[in-house]
Amino acid sequence: MIKYSLKCVEEHCNKNKPFDGWFQNSASFDKQIDAGYISCPYCGSLNIKKNLMSPSVKSTKEKIPKIISKNIKHNELNKNSNKQIDMMVILRNLKKEIQKNAEFVGKNFTKEAKAIHEGKSKERAIYGQANAKDLEELKSKNIDFINVPWVQDDN
Repeated sequence: MIKYSLKCVEEHCNKNKPFDGWFQNSASFDKQIDAGYISCPYCGSLNIKKNLMSPSVKSTKEKIPKIISKNIKHNELNKNSNKQIDMMVILRNLKKEIQKNAEFVGKNFTKEAKAIHEGKSKERAIYGQANAKDLEELKSKNIDFINVPWVQDDN
């Protein structure tokens, strides 16, 4: 696995901070960039470039932690990791992709999913609303679906 430091090159990106991406190899990175699978976790842009990086050299010396964790509160340890990935941005990006690539069927989601599964309706990507009982029914009929938290747009 290769860890790349990546950066959004959009002028309007309000964070414009580097973020990490893990890839099987450099060809995998190139393929994902070309396909538009990599987006900025801060603004959602697909205009991503590799940051200048130095190679990671593994030391043979054993590192001794400088921080004694029992003296630090749990929240202080997680502050930096929370800044790295904003889950709301990821969910907003996922929502945009779903809206762009699937048909909204509203409250008819369960009915339409069954019709597609039975071949009575054209096969396509759909999204909409369903209650827990209806989702259990789809599950019992081996109809695949994904339940995605629908977050509000960031204005």
